[in-house]
Amino acid sequence: MTCRKVSIALFCLLAVSRLYLQPRYSLISDCDETFNYWEPLNLLVRGFGKQTWEYSPEYSIRSWAFLLPFYSIIYPLNKFTELESVYNFYITRMALGLLSFIAEFQLHTQIKKSLSHRVANIWILFQIFNPGYFHASVELLPSSVAMILYLFSIKYTLRYLSTNQSASFTKSLTFNFIAGILGWPFVLVLSVPLCIHYVFNHPIIGSIRTAFDCTLMLLIVSVIVIGTDSAFYGKFAPVSWNILFYNVLNASEEAGPNIFGVEPWYYYPLNLALNFPLPVLFFSVIGIFHIRLWPLWLSYITWFTVFILQPHKEERFLYPIYGLISLSAAIGFSKLLTFSKLFKVLKKILKLITMTVIILQAVSRIVALITNYTAPLDTFSELYGIGPQGEKNIEVINVCTGREWYHFPSSFHLPDGYRLQFIKSGFDGLLPGNFKESVPLLETVRTIPEGMNNLNLFDPNKIIELDECTYIVDMVQHANSDVDVFDPVKEMESGAWKPLFCNHIIDVDHSKILGRAFYVPEKIASFIERKIGKFWNSVYGVQFVDYCLFERAEVSPEEPSSIPL
Repeated sequence: MTCRKVSIALFCLLAVSRLYLQPRYSLISDCDETFNYWEPLNLLVRGFGKQTWEYSPEYSIRSWAFLLPFYSIIYPLNKFTELESVYNFYITRMALGLLSFIAEFQLHTQIKKSLSHRVANIWILFQIFNPGYFHASVELLPSSVAMILYLFSIKYTLRYLSTNQSASFTKSLTFNFIAGILGWPFVLVLSVPLCIHYVFNHPIIGSIRTAFDCTLMLLIVSVIVIGTDSAFYGKFAPVSWNILFYNVLNASEEAGPNIFGVEPWYYYPLNLALNFPLPVLFFSVIGIFHIRLWPLWLSYITWFTVFILQPHKEERFLYPIYGLISLSAAIGFSKLLTFSKLFKVLKKILKLITMTVIILQAVSRIVALITNYTAPLDTFSELYGIGPQGEKNIEVINVCTGREWYHFPSSFHLPDGYRLQFIKSGFDGLLPGNFKESVPLLETVRTIPEGMNNLNLFDPNKIIELDECTYIVDMVQHANSDVDVFDPVKEMESGAWKPLFCNHIIDVDHSKILGRAFYVPEKIASFIERKIGKFWNSVYGVQFVDYCLFERAEVSPEEPSSIPL
């Protein structure tokens, strides 16, 4: 099979993944995505949603400009069609997947020109079978959008390193400016090595002219983004600067990101071992010795080093370098195949074994994430099959959650007239509040909400009484009666609440680490257990619990029906 035919097959597979599989089946891996991005987007489209302290005008460290492109896509669909609102969620994910597909297609073309067709195809293969990228590329997060936009930046970096053209250098920085100002300011660091390369390889006059062009592009992007956010907040709101100030300049043990938890240095190496097949990580180390691309590798190493030194660590912080890891790995694997002195037959066997391991590990991880953690998406969607739909001015129906608050997917999963509310649980941090409703949008955005703080201090006004709930979503497990007001097991036994719909979610406390992280078909798992039962049972084992939508027993609406997605 020729490289061209391989490319066509890979892009067909990539399109299916980015435009269907990921939007439909990928999990929400971080509640920050839900409450800081899906909820404000729901406010823009439907007029309600949960509000975090970051969106208080007092702090203004989240950008409304970031959400406007997605709003412009789904608002017309809501205005001129009668699609159920849950489809906004999937259409937005498809838009992200499409943007990623375009970026990957263009970068593949540039890799083919700058390096080789084989390296380009290997890179696409590594992108497809990349568990981390599988969910990251359709997440509504600045780090995810920055990851995608940085692929465009890499494209022009490769072109610049191949041609030494200043125009390609400027375009590379421009895409990173958009990623940094519109999305996540820290990604601007990724362009520093490229700037160093430019300064040392061009005369002073040319560098000054290019610096002027880049500065102009930075000012244009900044004016548009800051102007948009300032118009929303009703005051000067440089969100990127506010993020930098909060996370770096004003960070301490009592304030800043560290109050939300810290992790040891090896958190990121272990995380990469889950999100990338192990051979890819090995090849990635080899690839950084391709010296001609040293500005990219220095960006890669600098990013990893800076974030590994930060006490507060999250998986999404590494998203921007995912494309670089795959590129370095593709180059490394290609070099091994090129310089290997093995016989042609042995080389083919090595390639087959390597590809098989990569694909199996990636698929195992992806299936585990889908099987173990996506129950909330379908469970909340079941509300669309319950009660009156499309009626105006109906009484607000409260859908409550307690200890499972962080698994709520989005208000797009709630029909019109339904609202998410919190009940008392063991969580003692600051829960999101509610955006003001039935007032003009700008008044809602500019109103300083009560009970907000940036110290994660609990506010009792964010919760309601159990009697005010019509529905509750929870796992069918005994709760801690000292702190949780709702125990699903006891409530079902007493007949006070009944489950309307249930799905399986992993029981983290009673599942082993490999079982939580990877999927092994039952027959294969049983075979391994018979051979090495004691060791296997100590590292692999998955238990599930029911994740249910509960209704008060005395309420009897029509039975719910599943909605096709």
